[in-house]
Amino acid sequence: MNNNLERAQAYIDCYNKNHPNSGCCCYGPTGPTGPTGPASATITISTTTTSDPGSAANVINTGTSSNAILEFTIPRGATGPTGATGPTGATGPTGPAGATGATGATGATGPTGATGPAGATGATGATGATGPTGATGPAGATGATGPTGATGPAGATGPTGVTGPTGATGATGATGPTGPAGATGATGPTGPAGATGATGPTGAVTTPIFAIGTVTTGAPGSSATASITGTSPNFFLNLTIPQGVTGPAGTAGVAGPTGPTGATGATGPAGATGATGATGPTGPAGATGATGPTGPTGPAGATGATGPTGPTGATGPTGPTGP
Repeated sequence: MNNNLERAQAYIDCYNKNHPNSGCCCYGPTGPTGPTGPASATITISTTTTSDPGSAANVINTGTSSNAILEFTIPRGATGPTGATGPTGATGPTGPAGATGATGATGATGPTGATGPAGATGATGATGATGPTGATGPAGATGATGPTGATGPAGATGPTGVTGPTGATGATGATGPTGPAGATGATGPTGPAGATGATGPTGAVTTPIFAIGTVTTGAPGSSATASITGTSPNFFLNLTIPQGVTGPAGTAGVAGPTGPTGATGATGPAGATGATGATGPTGPAGATGATGPTGPTGPAGATGATGPTGPTGATGPTGPTGP
């Protein structure tokens, strides 16, 4: 049976030679050949342990040469290097122009102009004979127009435009490459000589044939596993080895600088000019001019024809008797 283990070791050594980064099994040389044991042999996988990256892989047989119980120790892949820092995010776009300021309030109406002074009262003319009507005196001067209302104050300046939005965050840096497989562990010390197996009954000798079956890459951080498949005398050693842990994602790119503040909104137009104050009332009419002198007496008119005698009036009552 020990010759069978040597054959299995030869297959494993051949596989390791052709796959130097697989981190497969290594253990000490096989002890001296014991006497021929029973014809049938068994191989059982006991445990499969995942060790630290860079440590040595190992296989220990805790059974016998004819009934092997294998314990595998397989190192996990080394952690990949940290990914490069992502590029700085692009500068955010310029913020939109601020909205136009609101129109200023209408200026207050100017005060009403002062009333013009009243014209002085003319002196009363002396009464004289009625003559022709004198010419009408000139009208009093019109009161001065009230002053124009003051111009309303300028509208308040429109509010400052809103700040432009913050630039978009830079894209996440690419994931770092997978770290290289751990180095092949050093060859383990020479194992103790196998115990001499009990002499089995003479029978037909069947030589087991060992071959590497499948080698599968497991998820990062998972446990390594090993299994044997097949039926006597053809056995296959199947391995699952975790890949190195992926390096952490690159640092997020620095946020782009804040876009410049939008331009200040245009100053609102000046308030409308206050309405013109109302015209002061017209001053009172000047006093009537003095009566002109009496014109000369016109010639006597021709004596008119004597009118008809009027009817005799009724006799009035008798007056009281005198004293």
